[in-house]
Amino acid sequence: MRVSPALMTFLTGLLLLSIAGILYQHSLVESGAYGTGDSTEAAAPAANVKYACPMRCVEADKPGDCPVCGMEMMPVELDTPASLAASTSAEQEYTCPMHPQIEQDHPGTCPICGMELVLKANDSAAVDPAVAESVAAVKISPLQGLLADVQVAMPEKRMVSRSVDAIGEVEVPEDRINMVVSWQPGRIDNLELAETGVRVSKGQHIMDIYSEELVRAQEEYLIALRARDQLGDSSYDYIADSGKQLLSSAESRLTRLGFTAAQLTALAETKETSEHIPLSSAYDGIVLGKYVNEGDYVMEGSKLYQVADLSELWVQMEVFEEDSAGLIPGMKIKLDCPVHPGMVFNGELELIEPMQSDMTRTQLARVRVANPDMILRPGMLVRSSFQLDRHEALMVVRNAVLQTGDGAIVYVARDGGMWEPRNVTTGLIDGDMIEITAGLAEGEGVASTAVFLLDSEAQIKGIPRIDENAIEEESHSAAHVH
Repeated sequence: MRVSPALMTFLTGLLLLSIAGILYQHSLVESGAYGTGDSTEAAAPAANVKYACPMRCVEADKPGDCPVCGMEMMPVELDTPASLAASTSAEQEYTCPMHPQIEQDHPGTCPICGMELVLKANDSAAVDPAVAESVAAVKISPLQGLLADVQVAMPEKRMVSRSVDAIGEVEVPEDRINMVVSWQPGRIDNLELAETGVRVSKGQHIMDIYSEELVRAQEEYLIALRARDQLGDSSYDYIADSGKQLLSSAESRLTRLGFTAAQLTALAETKETSEHIPLSSAYDGIVLGKYVNEGDYVMEGSKLYQVADLSELWVQMEVFEEDSAGLIPGMKIKLDCPVHPGMVFNGELELIEPMQSDMTRTQLARVRVANPDMILRPGMLVRSSFQLDRHEALMVVRNAVLQTGDGAIVYVARDGGMWEPRNVTTGLIDGDMIEITAGLAEGEGVASTAVFLLDSEAQIKGIPRIDENAIEEESHSAAHVH
């Protein structure tokens, strides 16, 4: 009979797998994992000590290495013979594994599912009677605690604050927007500032204006100037004063029409009128708007240009209503812009608008930020971050707090392997830590792992959760009544 190579390979692999299984089983027996080790070669183990693998692979009656992962077996103290005897002599109760509410003092079957009743564990063994009477807690053995990896975390006090993030838009400050207007009616000639978006300096020539009214005002000024010179030598004071008043009135009219002191001095020296009056910018900044063209006729007060100083800007942030209560004008705000990653801009909270949006439930908070290098531009979006409500708080790891429909609970470590379920009040969250505002004191250790396991055990056994706040309120009310 001829055997195919594939079948031969399969049979060989099956044989090797069987041999490996036999060797593994033999190593488990020798290690004492099944409690069948050679009693002649090993010392008699202590009655109240067992050895377990930290990775929960196996249990053994003697020290050694785990045959599965090779880690050193850890000793776990079990209940003493005295406690076992006490628990045996105590009244025994039987319960259904599927229906723990079924309890009786003799063996039998469950009236609901028909399963055989099992002996109910006595959780009061090896526990201080004073502790057992004072708290309603979950009792687990040391071996159960090791296998379930129940770890204790101590609460700690630290300074915490609530971090608030918001999105804002860069805007031009209203007090930095200036309007260049016409001081006299006339025609626009020699328009030099012909486009928006360019920078303009204070005193820079931007256009000339031809104005007949301004020409007449110059002629009246020259007439008043000659009258003052002619009447100034009069022996009658009122005549000399009238010449001065006439000149002052002519100067005031030219000033209202936009004449500067330098232009008045030049007119008095040259005694010649000018048809075109040069117009210069009175502000530094960027031209945001241009409202005239070459040859346009304008009236007194007509808009010519809009100039904005962008060396300081506003950031209008939208802050949710629960965060706006902690904002105070004068707070320092840090800003960062996605367009310039890595750069941080420092601003100061200037104003919190009193009105709230009923659509977004937010308020506008105005931040003033310096922009000397013109990096930020109006219309950009920036992110802001600021800290609120900085205070000292009692913090625990977030894994220790179990959020339920009735609130938050922690399991407090007590003597004798007992874990007390306790209602707590939580506050701020800082990374993987959470603030406990009530229900827990500094120095009380809590379970940071296997919390769901402890809570399931507590619910199965019907253990109530302790509310320290309610107890304190009841004691205060009782003292008040007495």
